[in-house]
Amino acid sequence: MSQFLNLLVAGLTSGAIYGIFGACLAVWFRVCNVLNLAVGDFAMFGAIGTAWLVQNAGLPFIAGIVVDLAGVGLAAWLFDWVVLHQAFDRGRGARGIVGVFFYTFGLSLVLEGVARAWFGTDVWGAPSIWPGPALSVLDFHVQRAGILVIAVAIVSGLALWAYLRFTVSGRAASACGESTFGSRIVGIDNAKFRRWIFIGTAVLAALFGIVESPLSGFTYLSGPTISLIGTIAAGFASFRRPGRAVAIGLAIGVVESMLGGYVSSSYNDVLLYALLFGIIIFRPEVLGLGAEPA
Repeated sequence: MSQFLNLLVAGLTSGAIYGIFGACLAVWFRVCNVLNLAVGDFAMFGAIGTAWLVQNAGLPFIAGIVVDLAGVGLAAWLFDWVVLHQAFDRGRGARGIVGVFFYTFGLSLVLEGVARAWFGTDVWGAPSIWPGPALSVLDFHVQRAGILVIAVAIVSGLALWAYLRFTVSGRAASACGESTFGSRIVGIDNAKFRRWIFIGTAVLAALFGIVESPLSGFTYLSGPTISLIGTIAAGFASFRRPGRAVAIGLAIGVVESMLGGYVSSSYNDVLLYALLFGIIIFRPEVLGLGAEPA
């Protein structure tokens, strides 16, 4: 029983990481039909930036978090104003499939370069928000940071789901992604929703990076891997359902952990994705991924 509980918590922790970045990708894609492939790099800057501010600049931990999140928000705002505003609002950039991924992919490369020049190649980890030894009951052990990771993912997923489903501004934001022209006709400011949700998801990713970093540590190369696992969770949520992205991320993490613990730790990833491929092919309705109409 203790092995099962330990595997369950480990799976929920890794699944929460999948899910929260999937939610960040899904909510912004829902608003503007663009993939934010820099979401992992914002998480990386959250973790490394806070660690640097505390360890090298001597700021108190809370002040370091505030300064770091403000810096990430400012970087996201500048990118929207310099690149996305010109490309999407003034029509000066490429659209279509290029616009879906290229702009934020370029931002990811820029952030990686800045992080390497500023922070070097070392592994960084922000201080733990909830310090102390692992919580233990008999043979069941759970890291405090792991509890925070799971809690932040669940609360964030529920908050994003509720915002899009039950608030006027959330429904207006969703309308921007469904029909840019139609939403403008009824007076919805597409640029405003794109900008503020981009900034909000960047700050959320950075905050989650801070919470997660005591468990794994970050380098300047951590961003693309995080973006990839977030894309998997968002993809299984149709890139438009942040709450479902968190739920699917948690489920993927638990299945992966159980396969590693009870079947094979060497081939758990292979078995997991073989299972996912099977679901996509034979039972897509399980994930809400039914066939597209002809």
